[in-house]
Amino acid sequence: MHKVPLCMQSYSWDCGLACASMVLQYYGRESQKVYTSDLEDLQCGESIWTIDLASLMNKYGIKHSLCTITLGVDKNYSKQAFYSRKFSVDEERVSKLFEESGSNGIEVQQRSVSRDEIIAHIEMGNLCIALVDWNELECIWCDRLRCQTSCFSCLTSKCCGSYQGHYVVVCGFDKKKKRIFYKNPSYDEDLCCSRMDKFDIARKSYGTDEDLLFVYKDGVP
Repeated sequence: MHKVPLCMQSYSWDCGLACASMVLQYYGRESQKVYTSDLEDLQCGESIWTIDLASLMNKYGIKHSLCTITLGVDKNYSKQAFYSRKFSVDEERVSKLFEESGSNGIEVQQRSVSRDEIIAHIEMGNLCIALVDWNELECIWCDRLRCQTSCFSCLTSKCCGSYQGHYVVVCGFDKKKKRIFYKNPSYDEDLCCSRMDKFDIARKSYGTDEDLLFVYKDGVP
């Protein structure tokens, strides 16, 4: 397990930025500009997509690889409450980012990622940012009724029903007990823990596109 500093999200929409801040600090980068000039450069407002986080890693010279099963935006998401409010704007912006990713130095792979690949990646001293469905995300150590600042307002983890996207930083595992350790920017807890099979369900739920952003320590100058 890697000792990653916990960065709490400040709003209902910035879990991705908080995760990016954790990664930058872990790799010895300054993260003060993530919420200011970096966010302004992204021109994404309060709608952070995984490719935006990949853009941040690229800006700071951190080797990365974005794996997703959808290049661009799934048009069916326009019917999802989580995406519908800014879907038309997001679709154009995000699609353009994917189209220009290669020329901009952002590595994108269209594929699903196995659990074993995540474990091997972490085992080599690396981290990854995972997009999960909050409704399916568990922490067997935390009291889920103590929901504080999350990506939505709720009383329990199952109250929303429909997909609610949330980013976490995967930072460790226990093969014997089949556990995944992660940093949750919406919980004021140093570490969260999920059963591996449950974490797979959360990260592969419809709405996530199975987005996983690998970041590599050997890509840090």
